[in-house]
Amino acid sequence: MSGDDDALPRRTERWVEALTWHETLTEPDASRLTSTVIREWQAWYADPENRRLFEHLTELVSDSRAHPQPGRCPNADITAGDHDPSVPIGSWRSTRLSPVGRRRWPSVARKRLWLATGVAAVTIAVIAALISQLPRDWIGSDRGGGPITYQTSTAGLKDAHLGDGSQITLGGSTELVVNFSTAARSVELIRGEAWFRVAHDPKWPFVVHAGDGAVRAVGTAFLVTRDSDRVVVTVTEGTVAVIAPSLVSMPSASSRGTASISLPPPIRVTRGEQISYRDNGVVASVARTDSDAATAWIRGRLIFNDEPLGYVIESVDRYFPRHISATPSAGRLRFSGVIHNDEIEEWLHGLPEIIPVDVNERGADICIRMSTAQADAQCPTSGQ
Repeated sequence: MSGDDDALPRRTERWVEALTWHETLTEPDASRLTSTVIREWQAWYADPENRRLFEHLTELVSDSRAHPQPGRCPNADITAGDHDPSVPIGSWRSTRLSPVGRRRWPSVARKRLWLATGVAAVTIAVIAALISQLPRDWIGSDRGGGPITYQTSTAGLKDAHLGDGSQITLGGSTELVVNFSTAARSVELIRGEAWFRVAHDPKWPFVVHAGDGAVRAVGTAFLVTRDSDRVVVTVTEGTVAVIAPSLVSMPSASSRGTASISLPPPIRVTRGEQISYRDNGVVASVARTDSDAATAWIRGRLIFNDEPLGYVIESVDRYFPRHISATPSAGRLRFSGVIHNDEIEEWLHGLPEIIPVDVNERGADICIRMSTAQADAQCPTSGQ
């Protein structure tokens, strides 16, 4: 079989996806354009072939609306007395066309209209064919049986084995939701950190949503950490495409149900590289990193290299039974070092000897404040 023969089914599937997305984005009911739907659209549209096909489809639909098919006999002709009711309209119209007009080839616009109509006509048949080809175990598993939530407690680790052969290792205090569909393998990281080893399937992208961005992979391994106001992506194998936070404009009454979506180009991050993006839209440049250090929490250690103390505290807090927080001024201090998960309390007691902070304990809460600031802000408690 040639490569073209193998590509044909995927191209047909892309047409179905493009038609589905066009219908979704132009639907008058804007309430269906939830943040989850928008993120799935961003991940699908980031593929260059999907984007080219969608733009072509949009052009065809636009042309079909600009050049509608001729309908029944115009009322003006009937009321003017030109039409004899005893003669069928079709026969009457043919007598009004000159022989040259009857032999005229369809215009380019009419050809496009026929093509768009033909594509829409086969959509139902294609969808039915695709559904009939789904494996029998698709229903009732994480391949399509609805969202599945995985979570861990403080200092807990968990391995999740997905139905497609992918594996996820969840860190402490982590929660994520897996929701597979025919279009994509979708995961939403709500909090914490997780390491993903993705089963290779170029026709079924694996997309991790975190914060306002997304990470798209095919067959690779990468770590995603969700802090309070940022997301960090570290690639340990292969390459991923990171879609940073983008601007999404919801439909207005004057736009007749259309959505205006501005999508930044995906950022390629490869093995041994790291990128982070903030909830405020700031995206850091791709930088080299020690991927073994980034995943050291799987082996019971936390390794930091010139990291803001605030983010260090967030990481440590996922593996300590008492709630730890830092004031904004203390959180801006930089820290480098190795912390063993079973020695966090000893590390806290020795922290004032490394950087100028005080460690204040109050019941189940531990507050880290600047030792040189007499009126430093108060730390939030675990209930806040």
